[in-house]
Amino acid sequence: MATKRRMGPFILERKLGVGGMGIVYEAIYIETQHRVALKVLSPAMNANPQLIKRFEREMKILKKLRHENIVLYFGGGKSGGQLYYAMELMEGGSVEELVKEKEKLPWEQALDIMRQTACALEHAHNHAVIHRDLKPANLFITNDGDVKLGDFGIARDTESTALTAAGKTVGTYAFMAPEQISGKPPVSAKTDLYALGCVGFELLTGVPPFQANTPAEMLFNHLNDEPPRVREMAYDCPIWLDELIDKLLEKDPEDRYYDALATQVAIDEVKLKVTEQQSFVGQSFSGPRDSTKVTDEDRALIRTLKGDKKQKKKKKKKKQAIYEQSWFLASCLSVLVLITVLSLWTIMFPGEEKLYAKAKELMETDDIVAHDDAEPYLESIISRYPDGAHADEARAWLDNIHMGRRERQALFRAKINKPPKSEAEALYLEANKFRQFGDRVTAVKRYRDMATLLANSQDDPENEIFLRIAKAKIAEIEAEGELRDRDAIIQDSLTKAYNEYRNGDLLSARKTWNSIINLYGSIQECAIYVQLAQAFVNQPIGEPIEFHLPDWLFGKEPAEESPYVEE
Repeated sequence: MATKRRMGPFILERKLGVGGMGIVYEAIYIETQHRVALKVLSPAMNANPQLIKRFEREMKILKKLRHENIVLYFGGGKSGGQLYYAMELMEGGSVEELVKEKEKLPWEQALDIMRQTACALEHAHNHAVIHRDLKPANLFITNDGDVKLGDFGIARDTESTALTAAGKTVGTYAFMAPEQISGKPPVSAKTDLYALGCVGFELLTGVPPFQANTPAEMLFNHLNDEPPRVREMAYDCPIWLDELIDKLLEKDPEDRYYDALATQVAIDEVKLKVTEQQSFVGQSFSGPRDSTKVTDEDRALIRTLKGDKKQKKKKKKKKQAIYEQSWFLASCLSVLVLITVLSLWTIMFPGEEKLYAKAKELMETDDIVAHDDAEPYLESIISRYPDGAHADEARAWLDNIHMGRRERQALFRAKINKPPKSEAEALYLEANKFRQFGDRVTAVKRYRDMATLLANSQDDPENEIFLRIAKAKIAEIEAEGELRDRDAIIQDSLTKAYNEYRNGDLLSARKTWNSIINLYGSIQECAIYVQLAQAFVNQPIGEPIEFHLPDWLFGKEPAEESPYVEE
């Protein structure tokens, strides 16, 4: 049996991971048999004085950070010329692994992780430490489910001399703040808040806010593009959490929260607002208690007013004034209670008109987040006033919300290259491609074929909602006016691509050619266009074109007997 390697007072058990500067092992402290995580500077880096200083700085930073949400540092040293340090062993894995396993997290769990991370950042910032590499892979989970921030390998101690060369970008591309990329304004505690927004976005949606094929494109997105809203991808996310993450992702650091403590306060406010909304909606659906039913409390009140003792014969008393008699006082009290109940009812349980007015205000905007906010009002109208004046309109609006939500979900999955969740979703995406290309003729045909197929299996909720989507899309396209000839659309697209090709914009031209190949490759009537697009794709750059170019490619009218439209 091979002898286990020793590093100072530790015995190395197994490799846990490899980072930018070192290797992390699970190890045993010989004296106490306590299990730890041991980070060892890679042998290849031991000869680099700059990396040695960086490793030593990481130890110095961890030594001064003592917080329940930061991985605990035990100590470090040198063995056989190699630097190492021991830290708390996190046996629950990382948040990155958790997201990969579940695809995305419930908003409550995501919010809890964000709050614990904000607490860790507050402690680090109070000790003049900026993490600069906050991401799910650097958030670790304990056996009790708590979250701890680790890996301060590129953290910056604002009270120490900088070790990063001026103008050099450090960090992980998907979580880097604009100022971390450009260097203006300088990196600050708010840089970590931007990364926290990126982390929260990924926890809720399963992907970071920006995705790209190259690092350069990713950095450009952080600098210039507006991130999508969380609720476009995670429909159960409360609007207040969506707004919180949007604020964390502001390009200008001054537009983000003031600090990590202010972020914690904002997180707590999200929880409070959700609780208040759930309470209101719950009351709206449950309705008031039956005011005609006599309860034990009512009986107790009556007994109190009348008295519990049995009636005894008494001497005839002098007649009291009516306003002094008990029955009159009880009646007045009942009226007062009724008025109070009605007042509370008006406040807590708005009528159909008020619910409709609020829903209409939200639905008349172009903001899909506002539409989602209208949902509880619409549901309340339908449940409490099923035959009311606005019930049918509420049902139509609610139906549109559900269809729009399912569409966005399908489009988002396609955007991140995930396979369709169902055959119905695949049919929708195929038809949508033609509509996006501008070919409404083929799009309508695909939507009609889709509706015919799904009409026979409406018992499946997935098929039923996509059937409604298909019918709605057909109506939308037909309402847009006369459908243009498919051949004219494809010819115009190829002409545009040819002009781009001649002007040196090969990227745009190739995009159009590939779209035609992918969309029309299986349609026999379009084979001649597909062949032409493929010929352009295969054309060597800088070489003369040797294949035939049709007249319409130059903007000329095609001949009556066009060889490019097959019989």
